[in-house]
Amino acid sequence: MKKEKISEISMLQYQIKRYQAAGKGTMCQSLNARLQKLIKQQAEA
Repeated sequence: MKKEKISEISMLQYQIKRYQAAGKGTMCQSLNARLQKLIKQQAEA
């Protein structure tokens, strides 16, 4: 896995936790979709 992909995944996970704590469900869903795409791309690579 490339280092920038790992850091992007980590950043997304952090942002999701912050938005969940703030009660921003819509933003969490959007970020989760992006996160799942990145994880899927890493699995395929």
